Amino acid sequence: MYTYLARRLLLIPWTLLCIILVNFVVINLAPGDPVSVTEMTAEGNASRDASSGNASGSDERYLQFREHYGLTLPILFNLWPLITSERVVNDLYILTTRKDPPNSTEEIPSKDYNALRTRFGDKAVYCMPKILAVMCDATYPAAVRNTASRFFARGGLKQAFLGSNLTKEQRAFNRKIAVDNNMLRSFIMLPTDSQEQINSKAEKAYAWYQANKQFYHFEPTTGQMIEIFFFKTRIYRYMSKVLTLDFGTMRNDSNKTVIGEVSKRFKYSLTLSLIPMLITFILCQLFGVLMAYQHNRWPDFSLNFCFLLLYALPIFVAAPFLIEKIAINHTFPFTDIPIPISGFTSPDSTYNNLNSYQRILDILQHICLPIIAIAYGSLAAQTRLARTAFLEVLRQDYVRTAWAKGVAPMTILFKHVGRNASITIVTALASSLGIVLAGSLIVETLFEINGFGKFFYDAIINRDYNVIMFSAFAGSFLSLIGYLMADIAYTVLDPRLSLE
Repeated sequence: MYTYLARRLLLIPWTLLCIILVNFVVINLAPGDPVSVTEMTAEGNASRDASSGNASGSDERYLQFREHYGLTLPILFNLWPLITSERVVNDLYILTTRKDPPNSTEEIPSKDYNALRTRFGDKAVYCMPKILAVMCDATYPAAVRNTASRFFARGGLKQAFLGSNLTKEQRAFNRKIAVDNNMLRSFIMLPTDSQEQINSKAEKAYAWYQANKQFYHFEPTTGQMIEIFFFKTRIYRYMSKVLTLDFGTMRNDSNKTVIGEVSKRFKYSLTLSLIPMLITFILCQLFGVLMAYQHNRWPDFSLNFCFLLLYALPIFVAAPFLIEKIAINHTFPFTDIPIPISGFTSPDSTYNNLNSYQRILDILQHICLPIIAIAYGSLAAQTRLARTAFLEVLRQDYVRTAWAKGVAPMTILFKHVGRNASITIVTALASSLGIVLAGSLIVETLFEINGFGKFFYDAIINRDYNVIMFSAFAGSFLSLIGYLMADIAYTVLDPRLSLE
């Protein structure tokens, strides 16, 4: 058994790595980026305005945001230093004329143009000598040289180290790039510049490049090319943080960490997930064994019909019904306590003045309806599954033998049948452990509970990659742990099974 557990535990990190890799690639390949703005059309449909993401080479605020989240890097492998001069020249012509090919009579769509501009800007740092060659070549049109100058500045701009505990080297680097960034801005050619001014800026850019190409590694060696290929990527940047349990910060507020925001919602998510799961596990076995024992009789038919209706009833119908028909203007049975319809607890001004017993009672009052709204669907599904499992076990030969020997019905149902039928239920519940952090978007929204469901939904809408990736990581980890716990539970429920 210990060998099996050790092997399974060793496989968990590799399985998580594969899951993270797949999720990371899918998320980063999805259209749009975190700068896109979600808007509602007049028809009520969601749309994304990418205007804020149409940054040119000189849009430094946009650049800072993209570099902060590693969005300026390729996903898995970095082949950008191998881009040919012909490709660079062709892209510069397209970016200048908005036509592909440049002699075409029709402009390319704005979406394609903006995507090319952003992508070429990200590549600029690895194409500096090729872009500089266009800037300094008087045979190219002035408009093309103008475009090249903007992306030359884009590739040379560097971001400063932030924070109060910077080393001397970091402070020195910040001072240098402050000077260099100002110089790069002065190299940008303007449409109003004369030919002499254009040539003068090109000469100054060439002199600056020669003086700094070694410091900034604009012309990488073979070893540096290999390093760039593997390490200057989004996946390496992300995984290097994950291995140190650093899941990044929130997109809308870099002072808030993902772990910190998740920990604030942990008690809500855990409560609204584990309690319904425990209730479901107990009740589904009770109803399942009753339906199986009364197979093809009125208790079986009536309960089966009721659970079928509950299974078909969507949560966005059941939750408002509970609020409007059960809670509003009503009290708990045999009491004069009104049924709460929002929040996990009473307002802080009231909750903070309660003792421990009163706080527990207050929480139970507030989560009563949300738990019912979350649990009824899984209870209906798991009960029907338990009924099938109990029926299958009841038809086994050893159960017939127990009936023939006159063993008490309760002993047969709960000792012989219950333990074996529970294996199927444990398997189903183990797979649902991964949704502990997911919460319920509809329930949390309707009952105004600050849980993970709405938190992760907002992250998807806002393209907060750090939160999305953490949810995938945490959900996968809990699912793997759930399956491992299920394997251990099998040996407890059925001594015939062994993990050896």
